Amino acid sequence: MSKRLQGKVALITGTADGQGRAAALAFAREGARIVGCDLKADLAEETVRMVRDAGGEMVSMQPLDLDDEQALIGWIEFAVAEYGDFDILYNNASGVRGGTIETLTREQWDYNLANEITIVFLAIKHALPVFKRKGEGVIINTGSIAGMIGAAMPANVPGNLVHNVSKGAVLRMTNNLAVELSPHNIRVNAISPGIIDTPATHGLIVTAGDQPWFDSQLIQRIGQSEDIAKAAVFLASDEASFITGINLPVDGGWSASGGAGQPDPEISALFGQAMAELATAPNSKA
Repeated sequence: MSKRLQGKVALITGTADGQGRAAALAFAREGARIVGCDLKADLAEETVRMVRDAGGEMVSMQPLDLDDEQALIGWIEFAVAEYGDFDILYNNASGVRGGTIETLTREQWDYNLANEITIVFLAIKHALPVFKRKGEGVIINTGSIAGMIGAAMPANVPGNLVHNVSKGAVLRMTNNLAVELSPHNIRVNAISPGIIDTPATHGLIVTAGDQPWFDSQLIQRIGQSEDIAKAAVFLASDEASFITGINLPVDGGWSASGGAGQPDPEISALFGQAMAELATAPNSKA
């Protein structure tokens, strides 16, 4: 292994399973010491065991509600007590409630804003003194294609409203903080996953089947948590030392295609014929 994160300390939220667990394992393989957290205590402890069994170093605090500001501050203090001043904050964790404008309740709306925007704000706010003291830092926020295009569902199926709004806010937060924190030598970037097979999305993928997702993207497979972890390792490493303020979609080409997927051969043939006829038509002026 290249050990691209050797000597680094990385705080990763939501390490119980899915993308957070994959990130903990990937960062540890690259030499980082990991400080995790999650509400799901048993699964979070299992992640710690997996990292240690693979020869890595990890501690974790669980159960931890990141929307509880004092608890989050306690996690930051725990990280410093365990490993000293840290280098990386990866805001992976989130909580989602679905619904359309007609079906969403105020409680569901507030839950999403708290668990997709506020917890990112709080984690960065309380990690900032450590980064300033250290003289540098790396922040990675988890965005989503949900914050980028349409309804971010196959065929633009509605029901993603507050999730889309929240992830759009995370992407704007990333842009703003890349500028605001640059005098402190802190890089801030985002990763926007497309459809990724995690415990949270697996049921939806199974119910819908693969084809609706394939029809919306260019690469014909479902994304895996490891795809996101690899991108996060890169952005956290010195290889990305000249990169800040970006949003990196890891979505199989979903956003590049506008959610329309690969070209349809029949439609492509019709447009090709029309373009050929247009190219050979005599010029005309109004």
